[in-house]
Amino acid sequence: MSASSRKVSFFVRIAVSVGLIAFMLSRLDFENMVRFLRRADLSLVFLTLVTVFVDRSFMVVRWMKLVEALDIEVDRLRVVKIFFLSTFFGSFLPSGVGGEAVRAVSFSRLTSRGVESIASVVMDRLIGLLSMLLMGLVSLTVFYRMYPHPALLGVVVLLSVGTIVGLALVLSRRMQARVVSLGGRLGEDSWVSRAALAMGRYRDRLGTLGVVLLLSIGVQGLRVLQAYLLSEAMDLGTPLIYFLCFIPPILVVTMLPISVGGWGTANVAYVALFSQVGMDPDGAFVLSVLILALGVIGNLPGGLIYAWEGFSSSQTAQASEARRSSENG
Repeated sequence: MSASSRKVSFFVRIAVSVGLIAFMLSRLDFENMVRFLRRADLSLVFLTLVTVFVDRSFMVVRWMKLVEALDIEVDRLRVVKIFFLSTFFGSFLPSGVGGEAVRAVSFSRLTSRGVESIASVVMDRLIGLLSMLLMGLVSLTVFYRMYPHPALLGVVVLLSVGTIVGLALVLSRRMQARVVSLGGRLGEDSWVSRAALAMGRYRDRLGTLGVVLLLSIGVQGLRVLQAYLLSEAMDLGTPLIYFLCFIPPILVVTMLPISVGGWGTANVAYVALFSQVGMDPDGAFVLSVLILALGVIGNLPGGLIYAWEGFSSSQTAQASEARRSSENG
C-alpha cells in the first residue's frame, strides 16, 4: 500500500469513528450521560484501572512465552518495552492491526530473526481472538435460556469455527509443506518459507500454546470484570451474565480495522447489545467511553517509554544482537 493510500485509509477510519460517535450523541441525552458520570463510585473506577494493568501484565507474559517458544534470545525487559510501545501507538492506529504492526516491526529490529518475531505476533493475535470467541461461545450457550439470541450465537459459532480452522491450518504439517514448496518457487530462503517453518515450530510447543490460551482466557475474564465493575460504579444494574455474553463479541467488533482504537464501533456495540437487556442507552454509551478511556490509560506506559527512550532501545538491542551473531559466527 502506497503512502497516499495509507493516509486515505487512516482518515477514512477517523471519519468512521467520529461519524459513529456523533451519530450516537445525536440520539442520546447528554445531560443524562453527565449524571451517570457524576455518580460513579471512584473507588470502583480505580479498582477497574488496577485490573487493566493486570491484564496488560498477562498479555506481556503471553507474548513472551510465544517468543521464547521459538528460541529467540532477547532481553525480557526489551520485550516488555516493545509491547507497551505497540499498545500505546495502537491506541491511535487502526483497530486490530495497528498495534500488532508496530510490535512486529519494532521487535524484528531486535533480532536477526525477523520472520520468527513476526510469527510470534501473529500467533499471539490468533490465540487472543480464539480466547475471546470461546468465552463468548460458552457464555451464550450456558445462558441461552436467559438471553436467547440465535443470530449472535450463530455469528460467534461461525467465527469460532473459522478461527479454530485457521489455527489448525497454521499448525498443519501438510499445509506447512505446501507453503514451503510455494516459497521455494520464489527463491531460496524466501520469507514465505521461513514464515511457514516458524509457525510450524509451535506444533512442537503445544504445552506452551495451552498456557498462552489460558492466559488469554484470563485476559478476557478481566475485560468482562472491568466492564462489570464500571457498570456497578455507575449503578447501571445489569447482571454479570450479560457481560459474559456481550463483552467477547464486542471485543471482536472493536478489533475490526474500520475505526481508530475501536472508538465508534465499540460505542455502538455497547449501546446496541446492553440496551436490549434493560441498561439505559445513555449509561451504556458512558460505559463504553470509560472502557476505551481506561484502555488508553493502561497503554500510557508505552507513551512514557517513548518519551524517555523513543525507539532507541530497539536500535541498541539490534546492535547488540549483531555483535552476538558475529561472535557466535
